[in-house]
Amino acid sequence: MPVLQLPLTIEQFHQLPRNPAYKYEYVQGKALLTPRAKHYHALLDLATFKEEKSETSERMEIRALQEDDWPSLENMFRGAFGTLQPFGSLDDETLTKAARECLRRTRSGGDGPWIEPASFLAVERTAAKVAGVILLTLLPGGDPGDWDSYDWEKSPPPPDLLARRAGQPHLTWIFVSRMEFGNGIGSLLLAAAVRALRQLDYAELWSTFVVGNDSSMLWHWRSGFRLLPHPGSRRRLLQEFRSRIEK
Repeated sequence: MPVLQLPLTIEQFHQLPRNPAYKYEYVQGKALLTPRAKHYHALLDLATFKEEKSETSERMEIRALQEDDWPSLENMFRGAFGTLQPFGSLDDETLTKAARECLRRTRSGGDGPWIEPASFLAVERTAAKVAGVILLTLLPGGDPGDWDSYDWEKSPPPPDLLARRAGQPHLTWIFVSRMEFGNGIGSLLLAAAVRALRQLDYAELWSTFVVGNDSSMLWHWRSGFRLLPHPGSRRRLLQEFRSRIEK
């Protein structure tokens, strides 16, 4: 993500609204806004998850992704995240490249092996238009408060992870078209993913969202996710240090 450089007076710099996705500095008459998106993680207990009843389910078909579905996700990605940081600072061309790269990375295993049986599309029945998508990947697992729980040491990871019910499912992307915001499509997609994960004998689903994305944070809370300690938080590190001393 590019660094934003804004020619401002120091008075104007102090009046800038702050966004937690950026680091704010003032150097030689310019405001430098450096992307530093901070993430929080959340956990969903699949055993206690309860599906919400919604009239939207009558006009939406939830189905598996097909090969020719992927290109149609790029524009929907742009619409869903184009006004949110860290994507909100990108021009149209860069945003298009970012959307394509994010989806390519997930599909190719860059975010961990893609859990195809638990990833779904929401398609409007009458118009046959894609209205939303949920994409899950596998992480190594462990303590969700540790940095190394989100990256595989071996690349590529073992190919038989799903067959062995290994790894930890992670909600890597969920987004809907701008015309369908707030209509419960995300909840329908999550319910389908939970059912699939239960059939695969997984017990939990991790998720990640960027600080400052209030709508995502609210959706996680409403869906039953529990907020987890931020990896590297000073409070958590201090607790671990004290516990080691006591031992």
